[in-house]
Amino acid sequence: MALRHDPLRPAVVWTLATLLAFLLVEGLAFRTGWYNRWLEPNSSAGLVEGYLSWLAQRPHSSTAEVAVLGDSRIAHGLSAPAASAAAGNKLYFWNLGIAGTLPRDWYYMLRDADPDHRRFAAIVLALDQYSDEDYEEVYADRIIDLNFVIGRLRLADCWEFAASMRSRENRAHALMGCLLKGIALRRDVRDLLATWPARFERAGAWRAHGLAGVDAFPGIDRDLRGLRADWGRRILTFPAGIDTATRASIQATVMPHWPPHTGETTRYRLRWLPRIFDLYRNSPTRVILLQLPRAPLPRPESTTPPVFLSIALPRAGVAALPPATFGDLERPEFFFDGLHLNRAGRAVFSERLGRTMAALVGVR
Repeated sequence: MALRHDPLRPAVVWTLATLLAFLLVEGLAFRTGWYNRWLEPNSSAGLVEGYLSWLAQRPHSSTAEVAVLGDSRIAHGLSAPAASAAAGNKLYFWNLGIAGTLPRDWYYMLRDADPDHRRFAAIVLALDQYSDEDYEEVYADRIIDLNFVIGRLRLADCWEFAASMRSRENRAHALMGCLLKGIALRRDVRDLLATWPARFERAGAWRAHGLAGVDAFPGIDRDLRGLRADWGRRILTFPAGIDTATRASIQATVMPHWPPHTGETTRYRLRWLPRIFDLYRNSPTRVILLQLPRAPLPRPESTTPPVFLSIALPRAGVAALPPATFGDLERPEFFFDGLHLNRAGRAVFSERLGRTMAALVGVR
């Protein structure tokens, strides 16, 4: 009796074989670290991977290291060489300020940058302000964080990382992107395939020489002299020649319109900053919080209390610089827009941070 041929069997076998081949290629490309070397240097993921590669390349030495994490305000505001010089070159500073990054990103960066949790004398976390004011943007729902840390996410991270997003859409996006990294990196992959010789050259140059470029950046040499505020009428007078984008950034920082307070910032900080603290719980590394210069003019103090700070500071190994440490830099001559210190502000901030950290970690 002849066996009946199953017409679906070849299709099922072919589908399974194709799926397995896809998963094998996906894993080899994106989970071995190979692709991270060739990411577009100017992309979110490429910037993170570049900074981590520089950390890995520097040989360990007797000079204690300090890593300063923050967003573009640290990128513009801190000269690592100037801070090191202010510490008598007895500390080696790392400027790990990457525009757009927040504590969720810093956690995954530090976890892989310092797997033994003992490399640094201190970790400095630069906060926009100590008070727990809420913002229009919901930080917990920033899907761009997937772009920043896609090279750092492990399979075991996927569920927790996705669950930390607020909206159902972003949770699904984050989960799929973490499980199948090729989906999250598809634009980068297409660009690599189209321009691979130039990409390889650019990515190689970034890893080899990018840190020197970051350290050599002098800061933006313009200021906001002439900026004034009428607090009674909530009116700003801008210097001549200020463009629309700069006006908007100044308005947003000097006279912000806060949304109704719901505790969103407190919850976000309590979810991610203690994870960084826990990395260094049994380590000699100190974790130092600082409040950045908040705006190009001093503004009235917030009535929203620093709830997170009051919870964090009792922890062993965690400290915060006094809010006034950099408060005198909140002046027009030290800013070039509403957020960022200019060249003069960068010089003062870097020198002061270097001296402050030298005193805190006890170098002689």
